[in-house]
Order: sequence, then C-alpha cells, then structure tokens
Amino acid sequence: MQINHIKHIQKKKAHGKLKQLYKHIELNFGKLAEPFVLHSLNVELTASVWATLCETVLVEGKVKRSLKEAIATSISETNKCNYCVDAHSIMVFGTEKDLLNTITRISNGKTKPITREDKIILWALKNLDFENPIIQKPPFNKEEAPEIIGTAVLFHYLNRMVTLFAGDSPLPSVKMKSVLINIVSRFVFAKAIKKKKTAGESLMFIDESNSRKGFDWAISNPNINEAFQYFKYQTENRIEQVLSPELISLLKQQSTNLHLLKPGFGNEKIKNFLKTVKPSEKQIAEFCFLIMFEPYKVHEKHFLALKLKFNDGQILQVASFASCLIAESIGERLFEMIRTTAKQYNDNLNLTI
Repeated sequence: MQINHIKHIQKKKAHGKLKQLYKHIELNFGKLAEPFVLHSLNVELTASVWATLCETVLVEGKVKRSLKEAIATSISETNKCNYCVDAHSIMVFGTEKDLLNTITRISNGKTKPITREDKIILWALKNLDFENPIIQKPPFNKEEAPEIIGTAVLFHYLNRMVTLFAGDSPLPSVKMKSVLINIVSRFVFAKAIKKKKTAGESLMFIDESNSRKGFDWAISNPNINEAFQYFKYQTENRIEQVLSPELISLLKQQSTNLHLLKPGFGNEKIKNFLKTVKPSEKQIAEFCFLIMFEPYKVHEKHFLALKLKFNDGQILQVASFASCLIAESIGERLFEMIRTTAKQYNDNLNLTI
C-alpha cells in the first residue's frame, strides 16, 4: 500500500463504519486498493467514493461491466494516470480480456472503430477533445448515460486523486506487465469479479438525505444519481472552513473553462487566474488550479508549502473538492452532446412528418 503526502488508515487500524466499509470493498472489489484508502481520513468521503464506483461500474444495468472497465482504462490513459490504467486493465482482463486488445488497437489508430463497443472505447479515448465528431455525436443513448458518463466522470475524479496521492502502479513490477495482469486478475480479483453485485447495496453506507443537486445525466438511474449526489456533498462539506467563499466561487467558475484541459496551455493562464486571488490564498489556489487542469504538475514542493498551513485532512478535502469540480464539469459537457444529438434527431423527425 503506497499512499503519498497524507496519512491514511490501514485495514488493521480501521474500526466502526470504516472497518465495515473496508470489508465490503474487499468482498465486492477484490482488494482494498489505494484509490479507496487514500480517502480514509474522511470516512464519509470514502463511503461516497465506494458507493459511486460500485453502483456505476460494478453493478451491471444497461451496460456490461467489462465495457465500463474498458472505459475506465481508456479515460485513465487519456489522463495519463498509469496506476489506473494498470488497475483497470486487470479488471478488463478479468471480465473480457479481448477488450484490452481493442483498447490498444483503437488507441494506436491502426484500425477504424467498427463495432458499437469500438466506438464507445474511442469516445472514452477522445473524452477531452470536445470538437471530435465521436464526442459531438456519442455512440450511446440517454438510458446508458448514467453508467457510461458516470464511469467517465468518476475516473476523471479518481485519476486526479490517484496521481496526487498514490504510486505509479498497483503491480509489483512494471516488467512483464501483461503476465502480471494475467496473474493478478486470476488470483486476486477473480472471485470478486464473478460475485453478482446487488444494485443499491452500497448505498447502505451513505446518508441519502445529505446530497447536492446536479448530474442530470444520471437521473434515469436512481442509485447512481444518489451515489453521485452524496459524493458531491462530501467533497463540498465543510470546504468553506478551508477555502474562502471568494476562492470557492472563483474555482467553480474556472472549472467550466474546459479548453484549459488541452495540453500545453503554458503558465499565462494560471498567472492570470492567480491575479484574481488574494495573496493569502495563492498557494492553495495554485494547487487547486493544477489539480483541475494539469495534476501531473503538482509536486512535493506544493505539499510542503501547504502543510505549513493545513493538516492532512484539509489537504485531502481541498484535493477532492477541486477534482470533483472539474469532473462534474466534464460530465455536463459530455451530456450536453447527447441532448444536442437527441434534439437534432427529434427536429429532423418532425420535419419528415
């Protein structure tokens, strides 16, 4: 278990709700992995992350799990999160290993996507290219959106948190990676993968009365919708004790500037943003900006500076808040494309009638 920069609660030291949560994760996911444990200083946040992943990815509704694992792998590749690419390559291998070859084939651009699954994987690989035809005309419908967009949104969040706080890979070695993926899939995760998941079961760990509105793309699946709304509530809960209302407002505005997700925007954008921030919050504001748009640029120096003013729980809270902001904005943009496509279809249908 490799968690960097902040403290975490190990399995043997967990008690109460966290202990029950850890057991449920191991039973249904197969391993108590870093993406869950890195949140453990905040039990309710950990519960919300688990419920969101369980209801969105593990439970099969309109979309089979193997395809959602392929989406998770592809989103992680887009975000250059090596840990999550390796972790969910293991899951793809365990659920439908041929999809690993599909991801590689489409990612390399060697062949055009032919099947519907091919196109959904391409959609995930091009997820941040909002001008791409595959994004503007998504290869799935509104009924599938809670699981497909939900998986994308969740991994835009998790990729950032893992990049900040976890290691480079869940595998013991990067050598012979394909062999290790095979072994780990068969001997660590196989039992949990085969276990049938009960829709809504993970919601027992969350308080559904505490939630935040949003996530219109999830409305048709109440369990996913509730999980995401509680997740958002936990990322925002008590954030005003760490960040000023002015900075919170600035970050929310900034999170809608999705063109900044394109690589190589340089330092001008962050400099212009920091000009609007009061001096006492410039360090934490820069931290949040980088998390949203270039998380791989957050380094040890940022954490050392923050630790002079904030404790580990507060750093976790701020990172979670910023990661959720940008992930939610991406989800809204992706769903906007579905609504536009549906409207155009209905308009054309009315014209023919």
